[in-house]
Amino acid sequence: MSSCFFRHKRQREKVDMIGVIRTLTKRMFSPKYLLLTNTVSSGVLLSLGDILQQFNERRIARKKLLLKVNAASASGTVDHIHVGEDDVRGAVPAFNWIRTGRMLTIGILLGPLNHYWYLALDKFLPGVKARTVAKKILLDELIASPVMTSTFFVGMGLLEGKTLAESVDVLKKKFLTVYMLDWCVWPACQAINFTFVPMHLRVVYVNTVTLGWDTFLSFIIHTYQR
Repeated sequence: MSSCFFRHKRQREKVDMIGVIRTLTKRMFSPKYLLLTNTVSSGVLLSLGDILQQFNERRIARKKLLLKVNAASASGTVDHIHVGEDDVRGAVPAFNWIRTGRMLTIGILLGPLNHYWYLALDKFLPGVKARTVAKKILLDELIASPVMTSTFFVGMGLLEGKTLAESVDVLKKKFLTVYMLDWCVWPACQAINFTFVPMHLRVVYVNTVTLGWDTFLSFIIHTYQR
């Protein structure tokens, strides 16, 4: 009797939780809160992309340190190698939460731009016919992509304390690399977006797919040297 009571109680709690999630999700993607949802998701996922990239940078640094120690030991140049905490700290970069905060800020800035951009595309080019989708993809690559990429690099530069001229110089050096890869990745993603994804979920879809792209952008802005 007691076990049956608790089982039914857990089932009711599970149903209540599902109901809460459905209500919250419905509210998040309602017209009233859609801009906020798109803005927050953009900032969170861009910062998450940076976190993943920092984990990757630390993993690579540890691997390089281990290879260096093993090579020195194998060559016989030293009799004994001891890697202490200070050595690890020197070779492996500390996790930079300020850097992640900057990425969060830029993501929050880009969120409204994406929100209104997709609203405009769907308003002036409604429908999912192949010709309409092709026009949306072309406009997205010719207009939105350069604007978003430029905003990202210049905004990050200013947040890092660079002058406007220095930030624009970074943009000039790295823009072509990002833009060429953008053409390789995003047309296919946007074809799915404009054909199958409901209008109110477009930005969240892009933000989710962008997680891998955000990791790449973090690599480009913080690690890649051209």
